[in-house]
Amino acid sequence: MIQYKDETIAAISTPPGEGGISVIRVSGTSAFDVLIKIFQPRSGISDLKNRHATFGWITNGVENIDDAMVTYFKNPNSYTGEDVVEISCHGSPFICKQILELLFQHGVRPAHPGEFTLRAFLNGKMDLAQAEAVADLIHVKTEESRKVAANQLNGAFSSRIKEIREKLIHVCSLLEIELDFTEEELEFTSKEETANLLRSIRNNIEELLKSYERGRVCKEGIRIVIAGKPNVGKSSLLNCLLDKERAIVTAIPGTTRDTVEDVMDIGGFLTYITDTAGMRQTQDPIEKEGIIRTERAIENADLVLLVLDKSHPITQEDIFLLTMIDNLKKKTFLIFNKIDLPSVWEAEEINWAHPGDFIFNISALKIIGIQDLIQALESAIGAGKFQLNEETILTSARHRECLIKSKEDIGKAELALIEKMSQEFIAMDIRGALNHLGEIAGQTVGEDIINNIFSKFCIGK
Repeated sequence: MIQYKDETIAAISTPPGEGGISVIRVSGTSAFDVLIKIFQPRSGISDLKNRHATFGWITNGVENIDDAMVTYFKNPNSYTGEDVVEISCHGSPFICKQILELLFQHGVRPAHPGEFTLRAFLNGKMDLAQAEAVADLIHVKTEESRKVAANQLNGAFSSRIKEIREKLIHVCSLLEIELDFTEEELEFTSKEETANLLRSIRNNIEELLKSYERGRVCKEGIRIVIAGKPNVGKSSLLNCLLDKERAIVTAIPGTTRDTVEDVMDIGGFLTYITDTAGMRQTQDPIEKEGIIRTERAIENADLVLLVLDKSHPITQEDIFLLTMIDNLKKKTFLIFNKIDLPSVWEAEEINWAHPGDFIFNISALKIIGIQDLIQALESAIGAGKFQLNEETILTSARHRECLIKSKEDIGKAELALIEKMSQEFIAMDIRGALNHLGEIAGQTVGEDIINNIFSKFCIGK
């Protein structure tokens, strides 16, 4: 773990580049002492008050570097729980660099990635799950992901885990008390009551685990793949959905030889839309690699837009794609493109088990039916497994792994009860479950995990 005792750190907390204002954050035991050495308040040093913004000049003792607004937060009532100073200066990278160098000359060191939030965690200002939500909030791109990250930062998810842990601690304490009175043969709770409590706790964990798919989609985004044989209008459809010329469109089959990806907001969710190489038999090694990537993209997709062209006869490539997507059980929209041209076959001629609500007739060239398709995508994304009705949902793969291990240990304890094993074995399994739950909030987590989590933060947060 990062050692920082008696070390004061500083970093720019605003994005790099020029701007109206940049914020330099300083945290540590000497933050205030360093501040009074480099800052001259307009009305004197007495202007520097806790939780008040003060205007003045940053100076190196010879000349003023910049005028700035400084806010001082005295420990423990600050983001990190330490003395914190935030310097709001002009947003010139040159000025920011000069102020940082001035701070470093007075014994402050550069902050590591995520070190401000790490200190907040270590000083008890937030638990590890809330700290991870800080990183999620920094990277949110849609309203739904913001809601989920803000909810986790506010402690809703941590409170749910705390409730589960408290129930397990209650069960474990009853079992261990009975162990202390083995000779007296006292029973503080019946085996049936213990089994019911464990089953209830396991059900609570399972509820959270079921929310992971929705949480993953919200946090990481939804993947929509446009698939079809060559020259059916996949790239034209991508351009229509994005409302810009993202992919090259020609009448030559095989123009798209690699996946082309872009993002858009559909129904409040970050959505990755991927145009893929056309599926057909070919001897071209580059095109073959593109087709392999197409198959991989379809396997990883949350939703497939399968584009078919009714102005040309249906082919084996069409049938192959229909069969493959059906076998993968992918949520699929059938898109019949080029309806501005005469049809040579009808939808009823293919064996497709999906409801008619997922069949769309469009012309990407003439921009016909595109708006109906977008509305249907919004409805599909906002419903079913993508809907986020729960106040608390699971978004982190790390948290999910901890919950799975905890559930397994509870299952072992239930089995031990059924097999009438010693109380010691049952209590041991419950303690294992408690440890895994403790990893989520950071109560029992190892230093390597903590370092890995905070290394992914940006510097300055």
